[in-house]
Amino acid sequence: MFDVFRSCKNRRKLIRCVIVDEAQFLTKQQVWQLTWIADLYDIPVICYGLRTNFMGKLFEGSEALLTYADTIEEIKTICRCGKKATMVLRMSGKKVVKDGAEVMIGGNESYVSVCRKHWKEAMDSTIGEYHDTKR
Repeated sequence: MFDVFRSCKNRRKLIRCVIVDEAQFLTKQQVWQLTWIADLYDIPVICYGLRTNFMGKLFEGSEALLTYADTIEEIKTICRCGKKATMVLRMSGKKVVKDGAEVMIGGNESYVSVCRKHWKEAMDSTIGEYHDTKR
């Protein structure tokens, strides 16, 4: 990433900001390279992404961003109960998926943002069903 940026020597002056979406999928090395872009060229780097996967574990890119970022601003999502959603459930129909591959391509409709309480209830449930009711 940094090498590509460095090779754009003639066009670098036109770059005012680097924006990265789905930053959770970055590697630690790619995040480190973004810090060089920010530090050497004084270009702001803005990254958007999830903190944890559906199993409650940090993504590699998220962990690196939490470590190296100068500032972190949280974009809030709301759980069905009205509390701040900090976790995400992966669904298969009405069933909660509790393990499997960390990345599922094209699966945006399979994820539900929930608060920690509802995530724990869903992940600890022996039934493995998610009921979209307030409580």
